[in-house]
Parts: sequence; structure tokens; C-alpha cells
Amino acid sequence: MNNLGRYTLYIQNITDVICLTLAFFVSRFIRFTLPFIQYKAYSPDAYWRFYLSVIVAYIVVDIFVLCRENLLDRNASRELFSIVKMVVYIFSMVLVFTYITKTSAVYSRIFFMIYAIVSVVITFIGRTIIKNKIFPMYQRSKQSRKIVLVGPLDNVKRSLSILKDSDDWRFDVSGLVITDEDLKGEYIENVEIISNLNDMHQDITLEEVDSVYIVPKYIDDRIVEWTKRFCESGKNVYVNIDDFGGLTEYTRVTDQIAGNNVMSYLPVLPVPKRQAAIKRVFDFVGSLLLLPLFFVVGLTVFVFLKIESNGPVIYSRIRVSKNGRRYYQYRFRMLRMDAQKRMKEKKTPFTIIGMFLRITHLDGLPMIFNVLSGDMSFVGPHSPRLTSYLNYEPDRRKNLCIRAGIVGYWSCESGLSQITRDERDYIENWTFLKDLNILARMIGHYITFTSSKTYSKKAFQEELAFIKDANAFKQPMQYQHVDDLKKDSSVYLFIKRCFDFVLSFVALVLLSPILIILSLLVIADDGGSPFYGHTRIGKNGKRIMVYKFRSMRKDAGDLERLLTPEQLEQYRTEFKIDDDPRITGIGEFLRKTSLDELPQLFNILSGDLSIVGPRPIVEKETEIYGDDIAKLLSVKPGLTGYWQAYARNNATYESGERQQMEMYYVDHRSIWLDIKIIFKTFISVLKREGAQ
Repeated sequence: MNNLGRYTLYIQNITDVICLTLAFFVSRFIRFTLPFIQYKAYSPDAYWRFYLSVIVAYIVVDIFVLCRENLLDRNASRELFSIVKMVVYIFSMVLVFTYITKTSAVYSRIFFMIYAIVSVVITFIGRTIIKNKIFPMYQRSKQSRKIVLVGPLDNVKRSLSILKDSDDWRFDVSGLVITDEDLKGEYIENVEIISNLNDMHQDITLEEVDSVYIVPKYIDDRIVEWTKRFCESGKNVYVNIDDFGGLTEYTRVTDQIAGNNVMSYLPVLPVPKRQAAIKRVFDFVGSLLLLPLFFVVGLTVFVFLKIESNGPVIYSRIRVSKNGRRYYQYRFRMLRMDAQKRMKEKKTPFTIIGMFLRITHLDGLPMIFNVLSGDMSFVGPHSPRLTSYLNYEPDRRKNLCIRAGIVGYWSCESGLSQITRDERDYIENWTFLKDLNILARMIGHYITFTSSKTYSKKAFQEELAFIKDANAFKQPMQYQHVDDLKKDSSVYLFIKRCFDFVLSFVALVLLSPILIILSLLVIADDGGSPFYGHTRIGKNGKRIMVYKFRSMRKDAGDLERLLTPEQLEQYRTEFKIDDDPRITGIGEFLRKTSLDELPQLFNILSGDLSIVGPRPIVEKETEIYGDDIAKLLSVKPGLTGYWQAYARNNATYESGERQQMEMYYVDHRSIWLDIKIIFKTFISVLKREGAQ
């Protein structure tokens, strides 16, 4: 069995065990809970032994029968036949076991039949979901292996077509290199040609890819040289040819890609798949368990920063992780918004809470979201800046064949050469105990305050640059102000703000489980951050960053490639698109239910938004309102409003209805109107009125 079949079988085994377990509980419920088939002569507590015998029987069937089958080769009818055959084998073995142990009288025959039928149904559904949903979702996600095809045009076209038509869910082609023509920047089957023969080594080093798949016409010295240079860049190399000598310093592994035999040359012997899965589960569960701590610390930091130096609570910086993939690393802000001015006055640029975060190292707590999304691990190699990564020596760059870590040997030891050797040993001989050992060492350093407290000059400059951009962002948009606008009473504004703050705070606490679940669903769909921020114009022209759950593909910004000319024209006119091809599966659900708006509760809590108000708009949209823009910007925008509640997407800019509805709210705003809009919004969302 090749690697693809082996990995697929492992996932099928996990799915089958879950389905058999679920079927057991469903069958128990049907047999012992539903009143029309209850029979008190049988005790449901005795059935745990029966369940264990089913699992043992499944393991035996898996070893002797399932290992010879391939989930990917079967259509629906063959899949159903395979499951029926598996269930017959399992229950035949269980019946023999109960007969030999003389326990058959303990169990209900009705339960036997129900369990067998339910097992077939649930297992069929489970395998179908895995094959038709989970595998394609994994292939689109950041967890799949991103490969670049390198070779002559005809070979690349043929190999790309084979890969796209195959069931090999492990790989995703993220780029092409044509070696016999200069076609850089063009596309083949919606895959970009990222380089040519002369620039491919430099370009592939800069690309966020895991592996290079070379598809040459014949073997020559060039292929050996290409393979060597790509391995030195830290990329795994697959060569669609027979093995050749001269590269004995790299680990060689035979494999198949879409049915083609390849010889893989690995710059570093990777962590075995089973152990890598254990490490990922530990990261995922650990980051989930730390989320309550993050919310407590995050709320505390928010309050302190709001009082001392109002501004962003979390800032991001670009870092490099596994195989050169770039990502935004999150940290709590520690510097004051006027840090540069205070340094000129010989004062500390740090906030009080920032100094506490620096000493306790809690400034890195938001990185649990990087771990949750798969960009980082709790333990791993150092995550460098892009410039540092490009200047790495080959031996150190190769160590980034796994996810970078929040901590690692680089944070426990000194001496670059020693750290590089220890990291290599960590990767090639990984154990769970090594992770626990490194984590325990770092926690010990933190508790005893013996860890390094230095804040590197480059990290300091990065945060200063972020603050500079944030201060520039705070400059309001220029527009023609009008003096004779309706003024809100101080009582109305006070009540509205109290209502916004209390309701958003309570909603965040109560809905935090839903926020976490939706975040995980967005991450699982195609990888990447579950949130995105977009710049909008707030009250009095203030620029604000409004947060939502990401509902579009990661490459949604490539409009020319993803949209038709008609869709591009609609986007330029309406700032939205009917049947938008950039929207993901979970994104479509989030939009139709308006759940993508939930992260805006943080904007309401901070005071940038209100619960009820005009829709927050981008700067280009201000031109649509003409002379009415001053009136629109005299009111704080809202999570919902008159337009969203009573028309939503049924009233457009092109017809002028949307502008009229927004102006109606501005002219008639009151507490009573706000309450009516909130109730109407709930009704509109439930009925999906105007939803897209």
C-alpha cells in the first residue's frame, strides 16, 4: 500500500470507530428510551461489553479485510456494499463471541438488528462526508502540502492535469515553473506560473510552499543540481524519475503522487505522521484550554490601555513559519501611542500594563490564535522575520520544515550552532516528552523571573512602526462639515452608550462558545485567520477597523482572476457581487445568518460602533452620498440599522433606496426607533429577508 492509501486508511479507521460509537449510542436510545419498543427484561448497562467486543472485532476486520481496500476507489454503491460486508463480519464475530462466552441471552435481538442497521447508515454517511467534504477541504487548507511543479511546458501541463483529476488529497498545486519558456505571470488551469528557469531558485525560496515536484523530460546533471539547491532552501523535492546517485546526504523516500512513482529527497527527516498528529492535537487542545485565560487577560489589558493609552490592544507582525510560509503573529501592545514623543522627553515608552506583560511574558498570549490556526506550535524552531529567514544558513533554514514554536531550544539555550543541532535532533527524534520538558523549563524561567527580559531593538522598532501607522489611521477623513445638523441630547447619548456597552459585554460573555466554534469552522474551511478587519468611516469621519468573521477565500483580493467582467462592474458600482465566487462554504452560511457580524461586538464595546446606526461605509462610498455625507457622518455607525432591518440587500445604491433609508434613520433617530430596529433585525435574520 502506498502512502496515500495508508493515510486514507488511517482516516477511514478513525471515522469508522467514531461512527460505530455514535451508532451504539443511537441504538441504545432507540432500544431503551423510545416507549414503543421498551422491554424491561434487558439492562442497558450490560451493553458496554458488547460495544467493546464490536471495536475489537472491527480491529480484526481492519487488519484482514479493510487494509486491502481503498476508500478513494469506491463509488457510492460499492461503498455501501463495503460497509454492509464490514458490518456482517463484525456482528458475525460478536455473535460467535457471545455464543462461546454464553452471554447471548443478556442482549436483546432487537438491539442487534437496530445496531447493525444504524451502523451501516451512520458509517456510510461518515465515509461519504470524509471523501466528498473533508478531503477536499483539507486540500484547500493550509495544512495540505503546497507544491510547485517544475519542468518543460508540456510535462507541467500533463502533470497538472493528472494532479487535478486525481484523488490525492494530500497535495495542492500552488504554483508552476516553466523551464523551456518564459511565461512568468500567466496561468494554466487557474494556477499561476510563478517563475522561469533563471529565477526559479530565488522565487521558490520566497514562495510559501512545502515541496517542489520536478517533472523533467530526461535525467541529466541539471536535475541533480536543481534538487540539491531546492533541498538547501529547505524544500522537500519530488522527482518523477528513477533514483540517481550523488545526493547521499539527503534522506531518500519512494512515494507516489497521483499514481506517479517519485523519489523524494528530504533535507531533514521529518516527524512521522502519527507523531505529528499527536503534536497537532496537543497544540489544538492546549490553545483551546488557554482561551479563557486569554479572554481574562485580554479584557484586563483592554481596560488598562483604554485608561492609560487608548489604541489597539493587539498588534500583528509578519513572521515566517513552516517551509517559509508567512503569517501575522499576534501580541499584546506594550508601548504607549505617544511612545516616540515620550522617548524624546526621556520618559518610558511603555504603558504600566505593558511593563507587566513584558516581565511576565504574557504579551505573547495572543499567539495561541496562531497555534489554533496552524501557523505555529507551542514548541518548535524560532519564527524569524522574513529578512532574517532569507539570510539563514542552509542548516538552520532546513529546521523550519515544521511549524515554528512559541518556545523552543532557541529560548532555552545560547549559541547558534548548538541551537541548530538541538533543533535538528528535536525534529528527527521528536517525542511528546521533549515538548513537555521544554515547556516546563520555560514555565520555570517565567515563574522565577530568570528568563531573558530583553526587548530586541528590531521588535521595539516593529511595534513603534505599528503605532505610527495606527496614529496615522486615527486621522479623520476630510469632508465638508455642516453646522446646522440635528444635535442629540446628552441623555439620549448616555443611555445609548450604556445600552451598547452592557449589551455587547454580556453578549460577548454568553456567545463566547459560539464565537470559538465559528472561528474553528472558518479555520477548518480553508485555513487562515478566522477574522479580518476592514477600514470603515465612522462618526465625524474617524477611520475605524471593523471586524468580521472571514467569509471569503484567502485569495479574494485577486479580483481580475476570480471575477467575470460583469461581476467586476457590479463590484465597482455596488461594492458587492451577486453569487460571489470568492465566498467559502461556511462563509455563505455566516452571511445568510448574519453571524459574520458577531466580532463587531468588540467594536461596540470599544465605542467605535453602536448597536443601531447607519451601515459603516468605506471611503469610496462617501462620494455616493454627496452633500448628505456630513449628515450621515454625524451619527455613529451601527451593527444593524434601518436599512439592514427593513430592506437589507433588497435596497441598493443604484436605485437610491439605500441612501434614503440611511438618511431617514439619521433624521428620526431615537431610543424607541432603535428598539424597533433591533426587533425587526431579529425577524429579518430569522426569515432571511434580503439575505445574500
